[in-house]
Amino acid sequence: MKEELLTAFREKGLFVTPEALEIIMGKEEPMAFAVEVMERVKGPWVRKEDLEEKKEAPKLELNLRKPFRPAAKEMEARVKVFEEQDVTGKSTSEGKVGDFIALFRDRYEALSKMLRVRGNMARDIDTVKKKRLQDNTRVIGMVNSIHTTKNSHRLMEMEDLTGSLKVLFPKSDKTMIDVSQNIIPDEVIAVEGRMSKELFIAKQIYRPDVAMREPNRAEEDIYVALISDMHVGSKLFLEKRFHKFIEWLNGEGKERELAGKVKYITIAGDLVDGVGVYPGQEEELATDDIFKQYEQLHFYLQQVPDYIEMIAIPGNHDAVRIAEPQPALPKEVLGPLGSLDNFRCMGSPGYVSLHGFEVMLYHGASIHGIVPHTNNVNYEHPETVITEWLKRRHLHPVYGEKPPIVPEKRDYLVMRKVPDLLHVGDVHRNGYVTYRGAIGINSGCWQSVTPYQIKLGHHPTPGVLPLVSLRSGKITILKFGEEIK
Repeated sequence: MKEELLTAFREKGLFVTPEALEIIMGKEEPMAFAVEVMERVKGPWVRKEDLEEKKEAPKLELNLRKPFRPAAKEMEARVKVFEEQDVTGKSTSEGKVGDFIALFRDRYEALSKMLRVRGNMARDIDTVKKKRLQDNTRVIGMVNSIHTTKNSHRLMEMEDLTGSLKVLFPKSDKTMIDVSQNIIPDEVIAVEGRMSKELFIAKQIYRPDVAMREPNRAEEDIYVALISDMHVGSKLFLEKRFHKFIEWLNGEGKERELAGKVKYITIAGDLVDGVGVYPGQEEELATDDIFKQYEQLHFYLQQVPDYIEMIAIPGNHDAVRIAEPQPALPKEVLGPLGSLDNFRCMGSPGYVSLHGFEVMLYHGASIHGIVPHTNNVNYEHPETVITEWLKRRHLHPVYGEKPPIVPEKRDYLVMRKVPDLLHVGDVHRNGYVTYRGAIGINSGCWQSVTPYQIKLGHHPTPGVLPLVSLRSGKITILKFGEEIK
């Protein structure tokens, strides 16, 4: 009966809140009551208060508003998931020493290959140490440690598959001292310099980085909408703002032409608030059953027009392992949401092509591991972290920081392909950047500020919707509050 009622309302262009639907289903003749409601409620939403008493029939008014004819509805979706970039169904780690060796070997080999393609020939560490070359040369290695000495030099130890090397950034070279401040543990870099006794004196460093290229673009004038961190089930979930977003997708409100061009929605994790994620969370939950949280999410997302394809990844609040890489949400957890024809899940990170425009989705929790190690990134500007990930071609370079990393034999956090768009979430703050042709966006959130965020001094941007044109790469920002701004 529930699905029949929802279908009947949808055919009339109406949406029903969960509270209203429960009341209707409790009637002696639910469908007859629903028909009566359809005749008198203007919509687009049928709420609990609309059922309390019959309203007077509205006066006849001349409505000259044009009908909503979404351009994206006339186009077939073109979605290609790059399965090789996704850990889902491939996790074989047992947490043994061999697994860790395989992980770091794969990371080193993948990133050192990018560095070798970029520049001059690099020698291995063992050769450089044995020959004690006085001429400038280049070595590639993974950073083991870096610190400031008592004499104010910077000393780094790096290693490759042949051995380890101590690299000195002399205090007399202020440029290199500044550069060394942003070198972080476990990243793979190339260092140019020369041997002096037992130390390699650094003159320049190089990262795998993003090469300048021509980004992929779609021929059609269509858009992808970016959302994340809805936290459905939390008392702080901004239901009314999310309703406005769904209404807008259905042609209500301003910017209707833009709404009609939305063909895809990407969701970068924390779809629900979860249960037992942190101490005392139960006090902040409106729904303390995670299965019901996903049912509530299904209620909202089923109202998204069926011609819009939704692609989601999990976050640290979702019902999968916190450790990265995260597999896709299982269907038994998603419940009815997993049966929506226009909804699909990938792991985090996940990589997908939308009309030829390539998008990498990553929840982004490793921001908490990179901020303490660099002096040019912060939570107020999450786009600065996106830039650092792109430079390093790795989404979680510092091992041992939160969240934990599963030692898979393949390092799924290496950015082996450069996306046209890197979509992340987690910190609840919108920010965006274009770096060497790659667009990076943190999509913000749909949850009000939490006590924990207040304690940390974070400043979320709820109800902000970034949209990206797949034809031009142009970014448009809409704000859902009382009205679209």
